[in-house]
Amino acid sequence: MSARVHSRYGRRLADTAVAGQETVIDLEVRRFFCGHAGCGKKTFAEQVEHLTFRYGRRTVTLQRLLQQVAFRRGRRFGAILIDMDSRHPVDVLPDHTADTFADWLRQHPHIGTVCRDRGGAFAEDAERGQPGISQVADRWHLLHNLATGLEKTVTRHRSCLKVSQPDSEQPTAPARTSGEETPYERKIRERHRDVHELFQRGLTIDAISARLGLDRKTVRRYARAATAESLMRERPSRSSALTPHKPYLARRWAEGCDNAQTLRDEIAARGYQGCRKSVRRFLNTLARHNGPQAVPPPPPAVADVVRWIIGRPENQSDQARQDLKDVCGRCQEIAEACRLARGFATILRRRDGHRLGDWLTQADASQVKEIRTFANGLRKDLDAVTAGLTLPLNSGAVEGNVTRIKFLKRQHYGRAGFDLLRRRILLAH
Repeated sequence: MSARVHSRYGRRLADTAVAGQETVIDLEVRRFFCGHAGCGKKTFAEQVEHLTFRYGRRTVTLQRLLQQVAFRRGRRFGAILIDMDSRHPVDVLPDHTADTFADWLRQHPHIGTVCRDRGGAFAEDAERGQPGISQVADRWHLLHNLATGLEKTVTRHRSCLKVSQPDSEQPTAPARTSGEETPYERKIRERHRDVHELFQRGLTIDAISARLGLDRKTVRRYARAATAESLMRERPSRSSALTPHKPYLARRWAEGCDNAQTLRDEIAARGYQGCRKSVRRFLNTLARHNGPQAVPPPPPAVADVVRWIIGRPENQSDQARQDLKDVCGRCQEIAEACRLARGFATILRRRDGHRLGDWLTQADASQVKEIRTFANGLRKDLDAVTAGLTLPLNSGAVEGNVTRIKFLKRQHYGRAGFDLLRRRILLAH
């Protein structure tokens, strides 16, 4: 329990529909300080009973409803066990729970090595079934975990993927040429001429004000000015709701985006509350004074950058290598992640498990948090990971048999029970 409020923040929860209409709850919850000295959490958020759950984007009621829909077919998942020497299945378990696999290992004490994915359940099951059994982490899953972390890193620095445009190509505010008179200056000059002509005819300030439709103070100010140029001081800039967003609009317009509605939605997320017409008028001004803009090439996709990093450099095109070099030159953190990720991929492909300790030391000193997180995950399963980076075993045979199982299940049209399916899996080689 805690009574020290740290802060408040908003949560947006999807709820069950009302009369066919989508229902969304805007909820403000509190975050509290944790007063327990031994707890690693400094703050924690409150949960509303029967309404919210941790990290949930929907209410408890809607979550239960979706679970009923998803699980109503009674889907069950089993576990297939493959002999890594013959690459043939040796048994099929009716589920993938810890107890079932641990019991199977106890009944087969001759098993000396388990090759598995990164899931913690099978690691614990193997240890429970045969304490001290040798375990090997699959290399594909190791590389997949690394790619997931890299994707988060590149996504955080998505702005670095865009090629910056030269300053000379950036749209600037409309500037008048030398000697060109602006509409504002022309209006002042014409009004000054009219006021002085009427004033020389002997009309009073009130009469001039009535004839020209101007305020008396305005007429008096123009009458007192000897020349129109004395009135043409720097016009005070009129700030509007669009003014703070004009630099952003100019940059996006230079990037090739000229859709007023799209840009209006983008700046609305940045706090703009005006209309689309104001955005359209500003874009028209940019187009008149800067001419058509060449659309720059789109930035590389996050998935492409991740593939360039963890893929084999010798299998990549010259353009891909150059694009990756450009991205790393624009972002130091992506460059560091690329260096460490390629180092780990080299260890994995060459099966140099003895070099893993040095790589983990470099990862700990890295500024990329996703690389540090990946390294911490390797340490929790260090023996199996080291074996996976050293031994030739992998889970490729398992994936191949899973594909064959899907074919057998389609032949049954979903009507065969587990016993028949297990027999066909074990007998069909």
